[in-house]
Amino acid sequence: MAPEEKASDETLAAAVKAMEDLVDEAVQVYELDKEKVNVIDDLYNSLKVITTYLAFSVDLEPQLLSLAENFRLILTPSLDIIIIKPDFKSETRRFDQLTLDETANVLKFAIPAIISMVRADRESKNRKVAFLREGAKKLKRLPTSSQDDFVVTDASIQVENVGGKLQ
Repeated sequence: MAPEEKASDETLAAAVKAMEDLVDEAVQVYELDKEKVNVIDDLYNSLKVITTYLAFSVDLEPQLLSLAENFRLILTPSLDIIIIKPDFKSETRRFDQLTLDETANVLKFAIPAIISMVRADRESKNRKVAFLREGAKKLKRLPTSSQDDFVVTDASIQVENVGGKLQ
């Protein structure tokens, strides 16, 4: 075999090996894309259950979707992103239709904002429940006798008994 033929055979073998490597890489990228779709679907469905229950909307920064400052973005509880353009027209994008980078950006921004809103809501509800609990405790201290025996001591209020006589 001539040296030129041997070099040519090595070049062809290297080219075939490179094509095999390309196929292997392409298959791995394809499998990752399939996995990405499944992971985003799982994330979307799980997160949507939580955000729908909580019912908070979050203002997002336009840079998260590579938009100019004069755009307004709102993440709704149903995980739709409302994009309000500078001319006040709007469009809606579903969270699960974002790119990987956009998804990561939105999550990094929105999750802490939602947590903050949930904490404030929980604290408010906790105060209201504590107030109602205290009120219920005070009312339980009233006599447990029958309603007919209950007498209002305020002279300005007259209560009519079932028998029709005023007290």
